[in-house]
Amino acid sequence: MGEVVASRRTLAKRQRVALATTLAVFTLTPVVWTILGGSRPAIAAAEGKKENSLPKTALAAGSDQNTGPSQTAGEAISEVLRHPILKNADVSVMAVDLDRGRTIYAYEADRLLNPASVVKLFTGTAALQILRPEYRFKSTAWITKKLDVDGTLAGDLIIQGGGDPTLVSERLWLWVTEMHHLGLRRVEGDLVIDESFFDGKRVGPGYEEENTDFAYMAPTGALSINFNALGVYVRPAEVAGQLAKVSIEPQIPFFEVDAKVQTKSKAGRYLLIGSYPRADGRQEVKARGWIGKNESMKVIWRKIDNPPIYAGETLKDLLRRRGIEVTGKVRVGKVPKSAISFHTFVSRRLSEVLDDLNKYSNNFVAEMIVKTIGAETMEGPGSWKTGTESIRRFLKREVGIQPDTYVLRNGSGLNDTNRFSAAQIVRLLDYIYRTREIAYELIPSLGVAGASGTVRKRMTSDLVHHKVRVKTGTLTGVTALSGYVMSRDREVIAFTVVANGLKVSSRRASAVIDRIAEALSGLPLEGGPTTLSKPLVRGKP
Repeated sequence: MGEVVASRRTLAKRQRVALATTLAVFTLTPVVWTILGGSRPAIAAAEGKKENSLPKTALAAGSDQNTGPSQTAGEAISEVLRHPILKNADVSVMAVDLDRGRTIYAYEADRLLNPASVVKLFTGTAALQILRPEYRFKSTAWITKKLDVDGTLAGDLIIQGGGDPTLVSERLWLWVTEMHHLGLRRVEGDLVIDESFFDGKRVGPGYEEENTDFAYMAPTGALSINFNALGVYVRPAEVAGQLAKVSIEPQIPFFEVDAKVQTKSKAGRYLLIGSYPRADGRQEVKARGWIGKNESMKVIWRKIDNPPIYAGETLKDLLRRRGIEVTGKVRVGKVPKSAISFHTFVSRRLSEVLDDLNKYSNNFVAEMIVKTIGAETMEGPGSWKTGTESIRRFLKREVGIQPDTYVLRNGSGLNDTNRFSAAQIVRLLDYIYRTREIAYELIPSLGVAGASGTVRKRMTSDLVHHKVRVKTGTLTGVTALSGYVMSRDREVIAFTVVANGLKVSSRRASAVIDRIAEALSGLPLEGGPTTLSKPLVRGKP
């Protein structure tokens, strides 16, 4: 477990890359930068400029930038790990030069810790390998009888979900429009939702540790829309003392809204928005608090608790708006054997869906992907048990991580559930980088320092801006950062930092951990002869 061992396949690829680099180094360098999503390094763009400017924390007292760096990257990282915020935390760190196959830094690299949302790297990589980048989620409409000449269906319209995590109201409208152009005008029966692609369990392991209605806790469902969340919009009235205007999206009978938000003359707002399941299967939304009369409109997202009925009621409303009346009710059922396939609606390619997974760290998307993997690779409906088992087999077969050396229970990394070491995460990053069909799809889905995703407001200095692609992980007491950084010598570094047991806010912890990426990007790299096939060096910084 304390080793990062290159597979024969990886070593063979490394040899080919080395040969190609020798023959065409000036051709390959722009390609690497294209994958990492950045422009050419500043040291190449500015003629006569030999190195990037250094972070102030990396300059020794009395030195200046013109005399060159006074620290190596390793020394700077050790200094970061001695910071009071990290000093008493449980930390696992590893950084590897992927092009030269050497370990730049390793501290407690084989220690199992909670990596939070960095787990999504395992989910996304496994999905690309198992389902393939071109995989599309399919949702199918079935009819129990053929349409009459006037477009009437004298029977039920059945919607069979296929685990699509990207169905939102706008795409649902497109699907409804396509059914309209196929001649459907009236349904004299029920709108039936078939969820049999997944099992009946709504939330995965770890979700039971938190009782909240926040959108990041949204349940799964084989047919789900709007990430199984609703938007609650609050805008002030024109006159202080009046009730603020509260509306929801989508506006359907599935929701019952109880809103009493006051408009006040002072600046600011204090809003309490709750979403609760009703005994009849619908959802109750409560809004309380106040908002200043000069404040802009605020939208707050909350989860729903009954995915099939939520999706069905939204679809029924959109059908009505498109001129297709459904006379019956929305209910859950299964496609009968005698049903006729009417229309199949497909999602974007899986590789495009990964943007939602990694850039925005969407828990709902992660869990939907895990259950889809289970449904497509194992017998029976998709579940967390079958999905995570398929991922374990992939990690053993393709990446070389043995199933008894880590803990994987859900696909999002939510709560105190999963355990991986920095060495295992870097091993995965190496696999991604060496596997072209995975690298070209997954690396662009990572957040770009100072530009996109969960790091759009982080690492904005010239040292790392647009030079780092990462996946973040954040929970109470947990902060993690994992991905790729381009060094000042144009070497691609895979790195992972996982910190558990933090006593400060994630914002303060992230500001400290980000310095490790800055050190790897802007300071000279120092690494011994250790390669990916030799044991990691452990020790205190």
